[in-house]
Amino acid sequence: MRYTNTLSSNEETFFHSSWSCYSFLSSLIYREKVTPITIDFPLRQLEQISSAKTELNLILFFSLKNCPPCLRVIDFLNNPPGGTRVIGVVPEKELPLLDEIRQTTGARFPIHSSRKLKKYCPIYAPTLYGVGPDGTIYFRLPCIGTEEAYLPGYLSEFMRKASYLLIGPGRR
Repeated sequence: MRYTNTLSSNEETFFHSSWSCYSFLSSLIYREKVTPITIDFPLRQLEQISSAKTELNLILFFSLKNCPPCLRVIDFLNNPPGGTRVIGVVPEKELPLLDEIRQTTGARFPIHSSRKLKKYCPIYAPTLYGVGPDGTIYFRLPCIGTEEAYLPGYLSEFMRKASYLLIGPGRR
């Protein structure tokens, strides 16, 4: 029996991007040791109130121009898991539209401009960064509209396996 492709090009693109994202996440989840990407995310520029209880900062780079399915991650991030704090980052030109951003996306977390963070702005937005309390970047995840299926489990597993890194010597 010969296989025939019955997926539209949009469905096929979605399937391939979802599978790539799943494969990437699986490789991170099943490693017992977490290797940081870089160690210098400027959290101090985003902090209004430092929280000693925050083990992981979830930094979401996004824009009003992102597709609505890609912004569904905001619903999850409005009620983050314990020990995490969410901060949004939007393009500098969109910050004056903060009320519209909140109304359109439903975001209830602090939102800042990307002006001082251009070095960290992803090519694909929205993108979620997992940043430790010391500024160490542990992961970057493109948000493609399927986060509700994997993100809760991924964060839970990440926090379990990386807790020794997130607590750090100065926080024990």
